[in-house]
Amino acid sequence: MKKISYITLFIFMCITAASQSDSEIIQNKLVAMGLDSSKLNSVQFSKKLLNTWSKSNYEENKYNPYIILPIKIWEQLFEIQNNKIKEEPLAAEIAITYATILIDLSKYEKALPLLVKAYLSKKLLPKSVYKVLLNNLEVCYKSRNEISKAIIIRNELITNKLLKNYWRIYKACGLTDAAIEDFLLFEEKLYYDKNKLIIHPSYYNSLSRLYLQNNKIDSAKKYGEIGLRNVEFALQDKSIRFINKNEILNNWKALYIGFLGKCEFNTKAYKNAIPKLKYAVNNGKIDIESNTLSMIYLSLCYLNLNDLKSYKLYSDSVKNIIKTIDAEDVIRSYYSSCNSYYSKINKNDSAIKYLTLYTQYKDKLNAGIKQNQSILLLGQLEIKKRRDELNSKNINFIKIETENKLVKNQLWVLVIFISTIIIALLLLIHFLLSNIKNKKLLNIKNIELGENIKITNEQIAKNDFLLKELHHRVKNNLQLIYSLLNLQKRRLVEPEVKINLTAVQNRIHTMSLVHEFLYNSDNYEYINVLEYITTLTTHLKTIYKKENNVEMKYLIDEEIELESERMIYLGLIINEIISNTFKFHKGNNIIIILSIQTINGMIEISIKDNGPGFDQDLIREESLGLKLTKIMCAQLNAEHEIISKNGVTHKIKFNFVK
Repeated sequence: MKKISYITLFIFMCITAASQSDSEIIQNKLVAMGLDSSKLNSVQFSKKLLNTWSKSNYEENKYNPYIILPIKIWEQLFEIQNNKIKEEPLAAEIAITYATILIDLSKYEKALPLLVKAYLSKKLLPKSVYKVLLNNLEVCYKSRNEISKAIIIRNELITNKLLKNYWRIYKACGLTDAAIEDFLLFEEKLYYDKNKLIIHPSYYNSLSRLYLQNNKIDSAKKYGEIGLRNVEFALQDKSIRFINKNEILNNWKALYIGFLGKCEFNTKAYKNAIPKLKYAVNNGKIDIESNTLSMIYLSLCYLNLNDLKSYKLYSDSVKNIIKTIDAEDVIRSYYSSCNSYYSKINKNDSAIKYLTLYTQYKDKLNAGIKQNQSILLLGQLEIKKRRDELNSKNINFIKIETENKLVKNQLWVLVIFISTIIIALLLLIHFLLSNIKNKKLLNIKNIELGENIKITNEQIAKNDFLLKELHHRVKNNLQLIYSLLNLQKRRLVEPEVKINLTAVQNRIHTMSLVHEFLYNSDNYEYINVLEYITTLTTHLKTIYKKENNVEMKYLIDEEIELESERMIYLGLIINEIISNTFKFHKGNNIIIILSIQTINGMIEISIKDNGPGFDQDLIREESLGLKLTKIMCAQLNAEHEIISKNGVTHKIKFNFVK
């Protein structure tokens, strides 16, 4: 049996790990933690496994174990032991921990029977494990809309003084106003550092989500931002220390940023929501359900912005994930997303299909909420009694605490009062003596400061004027050279020489255009790529007399801006490529698709035409245009690829940040 379990575990790790080296790392971790099944019998291994889990899993944070080992490894370890151990209460503790992992994987239906069976052994369990059992049972019952059973479990938690509130029950019944009230009254605030009052992230996470469910977006954002600030402060404060601090807080940071992205989505600020939701998807690796919902919101942002390609990318990822979970919120949101997508592309059959599925889930949810509210109404007296008891205890506690503080404060007030009088007298004497002197010094400093500000403002204005004048003169000089070349070109008869002069003129105009943009703009360093490229290509169409038979399609991110030096390099590259298209395309209808996008910190450029293409083996290495393009790409540290298939496509890629 020992060898079989060891081999099974090893095969599982090899399948699930990203690489052989990852599998070896996980295996070494297990051995280091004493989890080597080849040296332990099943009972010994189970006890060691539970001990390892409990040490890494502290109540304030459920994510820590999944930083020590991947969640799938924990799932497999506990699944194997759950099928082996029969002795109580060890079997119950194994089942409860296994169910906890399944719930974190949103596998509620698989977790519930394990918990129901473990509940029969509740009297044999330690108090901390008993609390986890009841919490997990309540979560599973709420996921099935069996609120009457969830209320029974919640009453058991409160009767045994394991919890003090009902807000999760109210939330499950759709009574978010009552849930918020109960949360603010009775939810405990756990702290990383009580002296600095760094509240654990789960507090503001739950509160902000309650406000979002209640459609109070401003309050949701307010508490979400407070939670995010707490996390970022704790990350920076080196005096706050706990196990795997950075990994845990960075995961919470991703959850909060994703939540704020959902708030932006609800206010239709899709462009603002996208970077937040992307951050959550890329950095929130542990909470599968929340991460999947962030993907759905992100895909809907792209759908509302008519970026169907990006929508499909994230929607297909969600489609694969929901096959492995049974979280109704996620599935319902996915069906709604699919309905919106197919409606947008006029595939009515598919749209109706997903609308029907969404409606079924929605009707089921609404029916469940109404039923749950009815059940809650019947049990309202018991809940009210519990709430009144809790409230009364809280009031008495606050009263006693207030009285104690009052006595202490009175003593301190007396000491402070006497000390203050003495200090005030000393300070008053000092203040009277120094006030006259300071006032004179202050007046002198104010006069000097005013003069310095005036001189500085004049110098700034002068520098701005000189810089604009410099760009203006550079542009005029380049235009003069351009005009001189134009006069010379009119005297020439050889076509090839005239073509070469035209190419030189275009390059000069490309550089001149940068200085013209800088002269006409208030920004003396950066140039908008879309405005520059459209102006440049329009000029080229005029020069090559292609106004009527050229269709230019621009797929350029409107927000991309480059500094003047790199804009010149990029302009010369595009000038050479577009000029070659106009010179060598013999057809009447020229189509050029010019795409410039930022992806993962890189600028990716694609210039495609519908020309006949060419044989890349016959490209003349001595071609000045090709050499110039390569030189400019080298200046940009860019990758350049030419594809000659169904026309010519140039692909250029370089870092957005210089």
